[in-house]
Amino acid sequence: MKLLAVVVFLFTVGTVCRAEQQKFENYKLYSLYVEDDEQAEELHNWYADGKLDFWSYGTLNDSVTVMVQPDLQEYFEAMLDDVQLESELVEENVQSLLEHEQEKRNLHILSKRRRPQKVPQKPNSTQGELDEDAIDFEHFWTLDEIYRYMDRMERQYPNLVRVLKIGQTYENRSILALTVSRDGHINQTRPVVLVDAGVHAREWASHMSALYLINQLVESADKNEDLLYNTDWIIVPVANPDGYVYSYETNRLWRKNRFAGNVMCVGTDVNRNFPFRWGYTSHSCTDGYAGRTPGSEKETQALMLLMSQFSRSIKMYLSLHSCGEYILYPYGFTFQFVPNEAELHALGTEAAEAVKNVGGPEYIVGQASGLLYLATGSDDFIYGAYGVQYAYTLELSCGNRGYGFIIEPDQIEPIAAETFEMMKVFGMHAGSLKISKRP
Repeated sequence: MKLLAVVVFLFTVGTVCRAEQQKFENYKLYSLYVEDDEQAEELHNWYADGKLDFWSYGTLNDSVTVMVQPDLQEYFEAMLDDVQLESELVEENVQSLLEHEQEKRNLHILSKRRRPQKVPQKPNSTQGELDEDAIDFEHFWTLDEIYRYMDRMERQYPNLVRVLKIGQTYENRSILALTVSRDGHINQTRPVVLVDAGVHAREWASHMSALYLINQLVESADKNEDLLYNTDWIIVPVANPDGYVYSYETNRLWRKNRFAGNVMCVGTDVNRNFPFRWGYTSHSCTDGYAGRTPGSEKETQALMLLMSQFSRSIKMYLSLHSCGEYILYPYGFTFQFVPNEAELHALGTEAAEAVKNVGGPEYIVGQASGLLYLATGSDDFIYGAYGVQYAYTLELSCGNRGYGFIIEPDQIEPIAAETFEMMKVFGMHAGSLKISKRP
Protein backbone atom coordinates (compact mmCIF):
# COMPACT_ATOMS: atom_id res chain seq x y z
CA MET A 1 0.00 0.00 0.00
CA LYS A 2 1.42 3.34 -1.02
CA LEU A 3 0.35 6.14 1.31
CA LEU A 4 0.61 9.81 0.50
CA ALA A 5 0.32 13.05 2.45
CA VAL A 6 -3.24 14.38 2.29
CA VAL A 7 -2.70 17.94 3.37
CA VAL A 8 0.49 19.78 2.63
CA PHE A 9 1.72 23.23 3.62
CA LEU A 10 4.34 25.13 1.62
CA PHE A 11 6.53 27.60 3.40
CA THR A 12 9.79 29.54 3.31
CA VAL A 13 12.61 29.32 5.81
CA GLY A 14 11.88 32.83 7.08
CA THR A 15 8.24 32.04 7.74
CA VAL A 16 9.01 28.99 9.87
CA CYS A 17 11.72 30.66 11.91
CA ARG A 18 9.81 33.77 12.95
CA ALA A 19 8.79 33.84 16.60
CA GLU A 20 6.08 36.49 16.43
CA GLN A 21 2.39 35.75 15.94
CA GLN A 22 2.16 33.79 12.72
CA LYS A 23 -0.38 34.70 10.05
CA PHE A 24 -1.29 32.75 6.94
CA GLU A 25 -3.04 35.39 4.84
CA ASN A 26 -3.74 34.34 1.26
CA TYR A 27 -2.35 30.84 1.67
CA LYS A 28 -4.49 28.68 -0.56
CA LEU A 29 -5.76 25.13 -0.28
CA TYR A 30 -5.84 22.91 -3.33
CA SER A 31 -7.29 19.46 -3.75
CA LEU A 32 -4.98 17.27 -5.85
CA TYR A 33 -5.63 13.89 -7.37
CA VAL A 34 -2.36 11.93 -7.16
CA GLU A 35 -2.27 9.04 -9.61
CA ASP A 36 1.30 7.76 -9.86
CA ASP A 37 4.70 7.47 -8.23
CA GLU A 38 6.18 10.30 -10.31
CA GLN A 39 3.68 12.76 -8.89
CA ALA A 40 4.23 11.41 -5.37
CA GLU A 41 8.01 11.69 -5.78
CA GLU A 42 7.72 15.30 -6.91
CA LEU A 43 5.77 16.16 -3.77
CA HIS A 44 8.38 14.34 -1.71
CA ASN A 45 11.14 16.39 -3.34
CA TRP A 46 9.35 19.57 -2.34
CA TYR A 47 9.20 18.25 1.22
CA ALA A 48 12.91 17.37 1.25
CA ASP A 49 13.69 20.92 0.09
CA GLY A 50 11.72 22.36 2.99
CA LYS A 51 8.75 23.46 0.91
CA LEU A 52 6.16 20.92 2.06
CA ASP A 53 4.73 20.25 5.48
CA PHE A 54 2.49 17.23 5.86
CA TRP A 55 -0.83 17.78 7.57
CA SER A 56 -2.26 14.25 7.15
CA TYR A 57 -1.98 11.14 5.04
CA GLY A 58 -3.70 9.55 2.06
CA THR A 59 -3.23 7.02 -0.73
CA LEU A 60 -2.38 7.07 -4.39
CA ASN A 61 -5.37 7.31 -6.73
CA ASP A 62 -7.15 9.54 -4.28
CA SER A 63 -7.64 13.25 -3.62
CA VAL A 64 -5.17 15.03 -1.38
CA THR A 65 -5.10 18.63 -0.18
CA VAL A 66 -2.17 21.04 -0.16
CA MET A 67 -1.69 24.55 1.20
CA VAL A 68 0.28 26.95 -0.99
CA GLN A 69 2.15 30.03 0.16
CA PRO A 70 1.42 33.18 -1.90
CA ASP A 71 4.97 33.73 -3.17
CA LEU A 72 5.19 30.09 -4.31
CA GLN A 73 1.91 30.18 -6.18
CA GLU A 74 3.33 30.39 -9.71
CA TYR A 75 6.08 27.88 -8.96
CA PHE A 76 3.50 25.49 -7.53
CA GLU A 77 1.18 25.78 -10.53
CA ALA A 78 4.12 25.19 -12.88
CA MET A 79 4.92 22.00 -10.97
CA LEU A 80 1.30 20.86 -11.33
CA ASP A 81 1.56 21.29 -15.09
CA ASP A 82 4.94 19.54 -15.28
CA VAL A 83 3.74 16.35 -13.58
CA GLN A 84 0.11 16.67 -14.76
CA LEU A 85 -1.41 16.80 -11.29
CA GLU A 86 -5.15 17.40 -11.42
CA SER A 87 -6.06 20.22 -9.01
CA GLU A 88 -9.00 22.18 -7.62
CA LEU A 89 -8.90 25.33 -5.47
CA VAL A 90 -10.90 24.62 -2.30
CA GLU A 91 -9.96 27.51 0.03
CA GLU A 92 -8.87 31.04 -0.89
CA ASN A 93 -7.43 32.03 2.47
CA VAL A 94 -6.20 29.63 5.15
CA GLN A 95 -6.03 32.45 7.68
CA SER A 96 -9.82 32.51 7.71
CA LEU A 97 -9.81 28.90 8.95
CA LEU A 98 -7.44 29.77 11.78
CA GLU A 99 -9.46 32.84 12.75
CA HIS A 100 -12.63 30.75 12.75
CA GLU A 101 -10.98 28.30 15.12
CA GLN A 102 -9.81 31.14 17.36
CA GLU A 103 -13.32 32.61 17.43
CA LYS A 104 -14.65 29.25 18.60
CA ARG A 105 -12.07 29.19 21.39
CA ASN A 106 -12.97 32.73 22.45
CA LEU A 107 -16.68 31.93 22.47
CA HIS A 108 -16.08 28.91 24.68
CA ILE A 109 -14.14 31.03 27.17
CA LEU A 110 -16.96 33.59 27.29
CA SER A 111 -19.66 30.95 27.70
CA LYS A 112 -17.70 29.25 30.48
CA ARG A 113 -17.45 32.54 32.37
CA ARG A 114 -21.16 33.20 32.01
CA ARG A 115 -22.52 29.83 33.07
CA PRO A 116 -21.54 28.12 36.33
CA GLN A 117 -20.12 24.62 36.03
CA LYS A 118 -21.12 21.92 38.49
CA VAL A 119 -18.86 19.30 39.90
CA PRO A 120 -19.91 15.71 39.04
CA GLN A 121 -21.13 14.07 42.23
CA LYS A 122 -18.40 12.05 43.94
CA PRO A 123 -17.77 11.01 47.53
CA ASN A 124 -17.40 14.02 49.86
CA SER A 125 -18.58 16.49 47.18
CA THR A 126 -21.29 19.07 47.79
CA GLN A 127 -24.40 19.23 45.58
CA GLY A 128 -24.18 22.23 43.29
CA GLU A 129 -20.55 23.02 44.18
CA LEU A 130 -18.97 25.22 41.50
CA ASP A 131 -15.78 24.05 39.81
CA GLU A 132 -13.72 26.14 37.42
CA ASP A 133 -12.00 22.96 36.24
CA ALA A 134 -15.18 21.04 35.32
CA ILE A 135 -14.25 19.28 32.13
CA ASP A 136 -15.79 19.15 28.70
CA PHE A 137 -14.75 17.90 25.30
CA GLU A 138 -16.14 20.91 23.48
CA HIS A 139 -12.87 22.87 23.32
CA PHE A 140 -9.15 22.22 23.08
CA TRP A 141 -7.66 22.37 26.56
CA THR A 142 -4.68 24.52 27.44
CA LEU A 143 -1.61 22.87 28.94
CA ASP A 144 -2.57 24.28 32.35
CA GLU A 145 -6.05 22.76 32.06
CA ILE A 146 -4.55 19.40 31.12
CA TYR A 147 -2.09 19.35 34.01
CA ARG A 148 -4.70 20.49 36.53
CA TYR A 149 -6.96 17.68 35.37
CA MET A 150 -4.20 15.10 35.77
CA ASP A 151 -3.45 16.39 39.26
CA ARG A 152 -7.13 16.28 40.17
CA MET A 153 -7.46 12.69 38.99
CA GLU A 154 -4.59 11.68 41.25
CA ARG A 155 -6.12 13.45 44.24
CA GLN A 156 -9.64 12.13 43.69
CA TYR A 157 -8.66 8.56 42.73
CA PRO A 158 -5.57 7.76 44.85
CA ASN A 159 -6.21 4.02 44.61
CA LEU A 160 -6.19 4.09 40.84
CA VAL A 161 -4.05 6.98 39.56
CA ARG A 162 -0.49 8.25 39.88
CA VAL A 163 1.05 11.22 38.07
CA LEU A 164 4.73 10.88 37.21
CA LYS A 165 7.13 13.57 36.10
CA ILE A 166 9.13 11.87 33.36
CA GLY A 167 11.18 14.82 32.11
CA GLN A 168 11.72 18.55 31.74
CA THR A 169 11.62 20.49 28.47
CA TYR A 170 14.04 23.04 27.05
CA GLU A 171 11.73 25.80 28.32
CA ASN A 172 11.53 24.13 31.76
CA ARG A 173 8.04 22.70 31.50
CA SER A 174 7.33 19.34 33.10
CA ILE A 175 6.54 16.33 30.94
CA LEU A 176 3.93 14.30 32.82
CA ALA A 177 2.62 10.76 32.57
CA LEU A 178 -0.50 9.43 34.26
CA THR A 179 -0.70 5.79 35.29
CA VAL A 180 -3.92 3.85 35.80
CA SER A 181 -3.81 0.59 37.73
CA ARG A 182 -6.22 -1.13 40.11
CA ASP A 183 -3.18 -1.59 42.38
CA GLY A 184 -2.78 2.17 42.56
CA HIS A 185 0.62 2.09 40.88
CA ILE A 186 2.40 0.15 38.13
CA ASN A 187 4.16 -2.79 39.77
CA GLN A 188 4.83 -4.62 36.48
CA THR A 189 2.75 -7.65 37.41
CA ARG A 190 0.29 -7.01 34.56
CA PRO A 191 0.79 -6.06 30.91
CA VAL A 192 1.05 -2.31 30.31
CA VAL A 193 -0.36 -0.23 27.47
CA LEU A 194 1.78 2.86 26.87
CA VAL A 195 0.00 5.71 25.08
CA ASP A 196 1.53 9.03 24.08
CA ALA A 197 0.00 12.01 22.27
CA GLY A 198 1.03 15.44 21.10
CA VAL A 199 4.52 14.50 19.90
CA HIS A 200 3.65 16.89 17.07
CA ALA A 201 2.50 20.08 18.75
CA ARG A 202 -0.29 21.19 16.42
CA GLU A 203 -2.15 17.87 16.33
CA TRP A 204 -4.57 18.88 19.05
CA ALA A 205 -7.07 16.08 18.44
CA SER A 206 -4.42 13.64 19.66
CA HIS A 207 -4.07 15.41 23.03
CA MET A 208 -7.84 15.45 23.49
CA SER A 209 -8.19 11.77 22.61
CA ALA A 210 -5.58 10.88 25.24
CA LEU A 211 -7.49 12.93 27.82
CA TYR A 212 -10.74 11.23 26.82
CA LEU A 213 -9.00 7.89 27.40
CA ILE A 214 -8.01 9.02 30.90
CA ASN A 215 -11.57 10.17 31.54
CA GLN A 216 -13.01 6.81 30.52
CA LEU A 217 -10.48 4.69 32.41
CA VAL A 218 -10.63 6.75 35.60
CA GLU A 219 -13.92 8.61 35.97
CA SER A 220 -15.85 5.85 34.20
CA ALA A 221 -13.80 2.99 35.58
CA ASP A 222 -16.95 1.13 36.66
CA LYS A 223 -18.05 0.95 33.02
CA ASN A 224 -14.61 -0.14 31.79
CA GLU A 225 -13.55 -2.67 34.39
CA ASP A 226 -12.57 -5.14 31.68
CA LEU A 227 -9.86 -2.71 30.50
CA LEU A 228 -8.35 -2.56 34.00
CA TYR A 229 -8.69 -6.11 35.27
CA ASN A 230 -5.71 -7.57 33.36
CA THR A 231 -4.12 -4.38 32.04
CA ASP A 232 -2.34 -1.33 33.42
CA TRP A 233 -2.04 1.96 31.50
CA ILE A 234 0.57 4.70 31.18
CA ILE A 235 -0.64 7.79 29.31
CA VAL A 236 1.42 10.81 28.26
CA PRO A 237 -1.18 13.28 26.93
CA VAL A 238 1.32 16.03 26.04
CA ALA A 239 4.66 14.61 24.94
CA ASN A 240 5.81 18.01 23.59
CA PRO A 241 4.60 20.67 26.07
CA ASP A 242 6.72 23.57 24.76
CA GLY A 243 5.53 22.99 21.22
CA TYR A 244 1.92 22.68 22.33
CA VAL A 245 1.97 25.99 24.19
CA TYR A 246 3.65 27.65 21.21
CA SER A 247 1.06 26.27 18.79
CA TYR A 248 -1.72 27.40 21.13
CA GLU A 249 -0.41 30.92 21.74
CA THR A 250 1.80 31.92 18.79
CA ASN A 251 1.83 29.71 15.68
CA ARG A 252 -1.13 27.34 15.25
CA LEU A 253 0.74 25.31 12.65
CA TRP A 254 3.87 24.67 14.74
CA ARG A 255 4.87 20.99 14.77
CA LYS A 256 8.30 20.64 16.43
CA ASN A 257 9.61 21.17 19.94
CA ARG A 258 11.16 24.54 20.93
CA PHE A 259 14.86 23.67 21.22
CA ALA A 260 16.70 26.91 20.41
CA GLY A 261 20.24 25.56 20.00
CA ASN A 262 20.05 24.81 16.28
CA VAL A 263 22.25 26.80 13.92
CA MET A 264 19.44 28.36 11.88
CA CYS A 265 15.91 27.64 13.12
CA VAL A 266 14.21 26.63 16.34
CA GLY A 267 12.87 23.16 16.95
CA THR A 268 13.30 19.46 16.25
CA ASP A 269 10.75 16.90 15.12
CA VAL A 270 10.63 14.74 18.25
CA ASN A 271 9.28 11.76 16.33
CA ARG A 272 12.30 11.77 13.99
CA ASN A 273 14.78 12.09 16.86
CA PHE A 274 14.55 8.55 18.24
CA PRO A 275 17.91 6.78 17.86
CA PHE A 276 16.68 3.60 16.18
CA ARG A 277 17.65 3.94 12.48
CA TRP A 278 17.95 7.70 12.97
CA GLY A 279 18.56 9.67 9.78
CA TYR A 280 20.50 12.95 9.76
CA THR A 281 18.82 15.95 8.15
CA SER A 282 20.91 19.10 7.76
CA HIS A 283 18.06 21.59 7.30
CA SER A 284 16.90 22.67 10.77
CA CYS A 285 14.24 24.92 9.25
CA THR A 286 12.17 22.01 7.94
CA ASP A 287 9.37 20.55 10.02
CA GLY A 288 10.92 17.09 9.77
CA TYR A 289 14.33 18.08 11.17
CA ALA A 290 15.66 15.03 13.06
CA GLY A 291 17.94 16.90 15.45
CA ARG A 292 21.68 17.30 15.89
CA THR A 293 22.25 13.73 17.07
CA PRO A 294 20.10 10.66 17.80
CA GLY A 295 18.06 11.08 20.96
CA SER A 296 19.30 14.62 21.50
CA GLU A 297 15.96 16.14 22.56
CA LYS A 298 14.67 16.23 26.12
CA GLU A 299 11.20 15.10 25.03
CA THR A 300 12.69 12.11 23.20
CA GLN A 301 14.83 11.26 26.21
CA ALA A 302 11.86 11.43 28.57
CA LEU A 303 9.86 8.96 26.48
CA MET A 304 12.89 6.68 26.06
CA LEU A 305 13.49 6.59 29.83
CA LEU A 306 9.82 5.83 30.44
CA MET A 307 9.96 3.00 27.92
CA SER A 308 13.12 1.67 29.55
CA GLN A 309 11.69 1.83 33.07
CA PHE A 310 8.67 -0.29 32.15
CA SER A 311 10.13 -2.25 29.24
CA ARG A 312 9.52 -5.61 30.89
CA SER A 313 5.77 -5.05 31.16
CA ILE A 314 4.92 -2.80 28.17
CA LYS A 315 3.11 -5.06 25.72
CA MET A 316 1.28 -2.44 23.66
CA TYR A 317 2.48 0.95 22.45
CA LEU A 318 0.14 3.48 20.83
CA SER A 319 1.29 6.87 19.57
CA LEU A 320 -1.59 9.22 18.73
CA HIS A 321 -1.26 11.63 15.81
CA SER A 322 -3.65 13.70 13.71
CA CYS A 323 -4.78 13.08 11.15
CA GLY A 324 -5.49 10.70 8.30
CA GLU A 325 -7.49 7.68 9.53
CA TYR A 326 -4.63 5.20 9.45
CA ILE A 327 -3.43 2.46 11.79
CA LEU A 328 0.27 2.08 11.06
CA TYR A 329 2.82 -0.39 12.40
CA PRO A 330 6.62 -0.89 12.02
CA TYR A 331 8.73 -0.44 10.17
CA GLY A 332 8.68 3.06 8.77
CA PHE A 333 12.35 3.19 7.78
CA THR A 334 12.26 0.13 5.48
CA PHE A 335 9.85 -1.80 3.31
CA GLN A 336 10.93 -5.07 4.97
CA PHE A 337 8.15 -6.72 6.95
CA VAL A 338 8.58 -7.33 10.66
CA PRO A 339 8.29 -10.98 11.76
CA ASN A 340 4.83 -10.54 13.32
CA GLU A 341 3.41 -8.38 10.53
CA ALA A 342 0.39 -10.67 10.12
CA GLU A 343 -0.52 -10.36 13.81
CA LEU A 344 -0.05 -6.57 13.77
CA HIS A 345 -2.24 -6.26 10.69
CA ALA A 346 -4.95 -8.53 12.10
CA LEU A 347 -5.19 -6.64 15.38
CA GLY A 348 -5.12 -3.30 13.56
CA THR A 349 -7.96 -4.49 11.35
CA GLU A 350 -9.97 -5.47 14.42
CA ALA A 351 -9.47 -1.96 15.83
CA ALA A 352 -10.51 -0.42 12.51
CA GLU A 353 -13.68 -2.53 12.51
CA ALA A 354 -14.49 -1.34 16.03
CA VAL A 355 -14.52 2.27 14.80
CA LYS A 356 -16.62 1.36 11.80
CA ASN A 357 -19.11 -0.49 14.01
CA VAL A 358 -19.94 2.73 15.89
CA GLY A 359 -20.47 4.70 12.69
CA GLY A 360 -16.94 6.10 12.46
CA PRO A 361 -14.73 6.45 9.38
CA GLU A 362 -13.00 3.58 7.67
CA TYR A 363 -9.41 3.35 8.91
CA ILE A 364 -6.76 1.89 6.64
CA VAL A 365 -4.30 -0.53 8.25
CA GLY A 366 -0.77 -0.93 6.96
CA GLN A 367 2.97 -0.75 7.42
CA ALA A 368 4.30 2.77 8.08
CA SER A 369 6.84 2.50 5.26
CA GLY A 370 3.94 2.72 2.84
CA LEU A 371 3.98 6.48 3.47
CA LEU A 372 5.22 8.93 0.89
CA TYR A 373 8.73 8.79 2.32
CA LEU A 374 10.66 6.38 4.55
CA ALA A 375 11.19 7.61 8.11
CA THR A 376 11.69 6.13 11.54
CA GLY A 377 9.61 7.11 14.55
CA SER A 378 8.73 6.21 18.13
CA ASP A 379 6.94 3.00 17.15
CA ASP A 380 10.00 1.79 15.22
CA PHE A 381 12.14 2.61 18.26
CA ILE A 382 10.13 0.76 20.89
CA TYR A 383 9.65 -2.21 18.56
CA GLY A 384 13.28 -2.41 17.47
CA ALA A 385 15.06 -1.34 20.66
CA TYR A 386 12.83 -2.87 23.35
CA GLY A 387 11.09 -5.65 21.47
CA VAL A 388 7.54 -4.42 22.13
CA GLN A 389 5.75 -6.62 19.62
CA TYR A 390 2.60 -4.52 19.30
CA ALA A 391 3.50 -0.94 18.40
CA TYR A 392 1.26 1.39 16.39
CA THR A 393 1.00 4.96 15.21
CA LEU A 394 -2.64 5.98 15.02
CA GLU A 395 -3.39 8.81 12.59
CA LEU A 396 -6.79 9.85 13.90
CA SER A 397 -9.82 11.08 11.99
CA CYS A 398 -9.74 14.47 10.27
CA GLY A 399 -13.35 15.14 11.27
CA ASN A 400 -16.03 16.30 8.88
CA ARG A 401 -14.07 19.18 7.32
CA GLY A 402 -11.05 17.22 6.14
CA TYR A 403 -8.54 20.06 6.55
CA GLY A 404 -6.03 17.96 8.40
CA PHE A 405 -5.56 18.81 12.06
CA ILE A 406 -7.74 21.96 11.92
CA ILE A 407 -10.98 20.44 13.15
CA GLU A 408 -14.21 21.93 14.51
CA PRO A 409 -14.72 21.80 18.30
CA ASP A 410 -17.88 19.73 17.84
CA GLN A 411 -15.66 17.02 16.31
CA ILE A 412 -13.40 16.66 19.37
CA GLU A 413 -15.58 14.24 21.30
CA PRO A 414 -16.67 12.10 18.31
CA ILE A 415 -13.02 11.64 17.27
CA ALA A 416 -11.98 10.89 20.85
CA ALA A 417 -14.84 8.42 21.30
CA GLU A 418 -13.92 6.64 18.06
CA THR A 419 -10.33 6.47 19.26
CA PHE A 420 -11.48 4.95 22.53
CA GLU A 421 -13.13 2.15 20.57
CA MET A 422 -9.70 1.32 19.18
CA MET A 423 -8.21 1.55 22.67
CA LYS A 424 -10.65 -1.07 23.88
CA VAL A 425 -9.42 -3.53 21.27
CA PHE A 426 -5.75 -2.83 21.91
CA GLY A 427 -6.18 -2.82 25.69
CA MET A 428 -8.05 -6.11 25.81
CA HIS A 429 -5.43 -7.76 23.61
CA ALA A 430 -2.61 -6.45 25.78
CA GLY A 431 -4.33 -7.95 28.82
CA SER A 432 -4.19 -11.38 27.21
CA LEU A 433 -0.39 -11.27 26.83
CA LYS A 434 2.11 -12.55 29.37
CA ILE A 435 4.95 -10.51 30.81
CA SER A 436 8.40 -11.95 31.40
CA LYS A 437 9.31 -12.86 34.96
CA ARG A 438 12.08 -11.04 36.76
CA PRO A 439 15.45 -12.78 36.37
